[in-house]
Amino acid sequence: MPRVVPEYKEEARTRILTVANQVFGEKGYRQATMDDLAKKLGVSKGALYLYFASKEELFEEICRAEPLAFKEILYSTFGENKKPLESAGEFFDKMLRRYGSNSGLSFEIFSEASHNAGLRRILKKTQDEYAATLMNYLEEGRKREIIDKDLNLRSITYALIALWNGIETIIVTGLPVEDARRAWLEGFKAIFLPKNGIHASRNL
Repeated sequence: MPRVVPEYKEEARTRILTVANQVFGEKGYRQATMDDLAKKLGVSKGALYLYFASKEELFEEICRAEPLAFKEILYSTFGENKKPLESAGEFFDKMLRRYGSNSGLSFEIFSEASHNAGLRRILKKTQDEYAATLMNYLEEGRKREIIDKDLNLRSITYALIALWNGIETIIVTGLPVEDARRAWLEGFKAIFLPKNGIHASRNL
């Protein structure tokens, strides 16, 4: 009989997912094994299979959880009574707190997805959920008249996602966090404050 993870089921699943993030970040998606994860958790590999049938299923569960975390960060920072530029700084700080200690994980996953069709499908689904959350927020901002009515919200959504993914990459490759934060804020301003002086987003 496998040695069971010593928590209730949901608590155990949460613990497994947290440690799996660390293991994938340290070893890479391809190199990481269920044995590695079991060793870090201090349980038998058989105990893990009580919760997840494979490494792929485990990773898929991690991806499913991320859009919910992103939504919570987005809506808790870009609140109705907050200035968008200040909120952008708060968003950066919260995202860094959540992912900064394991910033290599995203880089590793994108690399693996380039030649893993199953992983690409999982990431596409996750990206679609990120985009839907962000576009809903931008649509709400347009209704409150803080987002210009002439902006193409779908294009802006993917521009912001691409900007953030790029910021993650330059942090992984060694850019100091404060420089990355400034780059994020300048990129945010460039999108919402055109050079002609007409504010795409009011009261930044």
